[in-house]
Amino acid sequence: KAPMTVPISPIHMACLAAFTLLVSLVSLGIAQETKLDCDADSFLQVNSIEQNEQKTDDVQVNSIEGGSWQSPVLASVPRPKTISLMENVELTIISVVPTFGPDGNYITLIREPVLVSQNHSASDAFEAYMLKTPMYCAGANSSHRVLLRWSAAKVHLFCDWPKEEAKESKFEIFLEDAAGKVLGQFSAKHHPLEKTFDTVACVRDIFMDTNPRHRGESFSGPFKQLVEWLEFNHMHGIDHFFFYTFRGTEAAAKEIMTPYMKDGVASRVHFEHYPGVNVVRQHYVIRDCLYRAKNHANWLLPTIDVDEYIHMTSGHIFAGGVVPKDYLRTAWDSIVKYNQAENKKIQTIKFYRFRFARGPPGQLDINSIWREAGLQEGRTGHHRALPKYVINVHYAYDPHIHGAMLSSFLRVDQSVLVANHYRNAKGSRTEYGENYTQLPDAEANVKDEALASSVASVEEALQKRFSEDPRILLKRLGEKRPPSQEEAAKLSLDTGNSTSFHSLQAGEDGAEEEATE
Repeated sequence: KAPMTVPISPIHMACLAAFTLLVSLVSLGIAQETKLDCDADSFLQVNSIEQNEQKTDDVQVNSIEGGSWQSPVLASVPRPKTISLMENVELTIISVVPTFGPDGNYITLIREPVLVSQNHSASDAFEAYMLKTPMYCAGANSSHRVLLRWSAAKVHLFCDWPKEEAKESKFEIFLEDAAGKVLGQFSAKHHPLEKTFDTVACVRDIFMDTNPRHRGESFSGPFKQLVEWLEFNHMHGIDHFFFYTFRGTEAAAKEIMTPYMKDGVASRVHFEHYPGVNVVRQHYVIRDCLYRAKNHANWLLPTIDVDEYIHMTSGHIFAGGVVPKDYLRTAWDSIVKYNQAENKKIQTIKFYRFRFARGPPGQLDINSIWREAGLQEGRTGHHRALPKYVINVHYAYDPHIHGAMLSSFLRVDQSVLVANHYRNAKGSRTEYGENYTQLPDAEANVKDEALASSVASVEEALQKRFSEDPRILLKRLGEKRPPSQEEAAKLSLDTGNSTSFHSLQAGEDGAEEEATE
């Protein structure tokens, strides 16, 4: 292939010139420790691990910084910030999310997740501090000073904020003690959403799982899976998607995400920090996404993966007994009503999954009509899966992978609703790509054509979105490889960060480990 040429902006040219001058000065012994006034992103040239020559135009509007891919973002989240409250007591915040409207006017300080397997001493020390020491939050110069609130499960911190600032895009939050001493400061930048939706979904980062300790059901071809999943869900009632990217991964996702953002179907949230552990990144997304949806949606799919497809197995919960095409928009309220429950008393609705065999590379996964006989949640021992869920945005506050803490929920069985889970069988590490061969899947021996009727519509939607034959598109995207977790972590690590990717990864054993705090 001919070498790729990368257009250089005037800012990049200025940074490059300054860098060249600095190198010259250093070589002459003139310059010492000098800081260039250039964003590190100016020098980040990783477009993808496998360069793709197809170009996608950026949306030409003013935007908050979004990593090396400079596109409009809902928010760009800086690296986690830790403040010291007293000896051996610290508070680490990973994201600051303003929200205004009927659900309340406040700014959420989202704490670093603590997994079950991790040391809880620091978190316990902070909880003890909060129980005996009142903490306040305020704007600049102690304006609108209020007592800092805690979420029901004592996970996140809430700072009530004047509704008159709902249209602002920048916020400075100061934490103070009872005497007014400033303990720490946090900042937030975002573009407030202007619309409200019925059902929205969080879309976590696209990655390749290279951890050899993971021996469970595997996925591959994640870019292929993403586009077909997006079209299916948008067609059936998901109004909006929250895309999440992390530093080191955003450029590889640009081609896929841009068309949806241009069409107003999705917004992007970018984290400038890349946690090396998969499940920690997932908790970052879950926690941040719920508060982005506050005041803008009724129901949220926080953890539905791109290989999981929700569908109705009966229409009896709907008026007239017929499943509407956009059932993902209305099913949740219909389920609550059918069960004679009050909406405000139901924080989550849980449901089960069947594992399906994967479809061939050039076809949609929903082309596959073979599944296992039993539910994944019905297995025993280590292979048993936990249900997935949809969350009531108005009344839930502390989500995790398989539910929300201190919440009441409804559980629906497969006679009402189920998710098809398209994954390779356990122990099968087959990767999509040029050498892909469809291996027999002996465990998927039950014929189920429930989603076959959606194949033509999804293919048509892909053709319209990408202006490319869907079979060619799916095959090409099946061969497109995102950065592995190790590659992305190396791109993201600070020079002053002594924590290696391997030490971060060591605690991840393949289970979907929940955060307790």
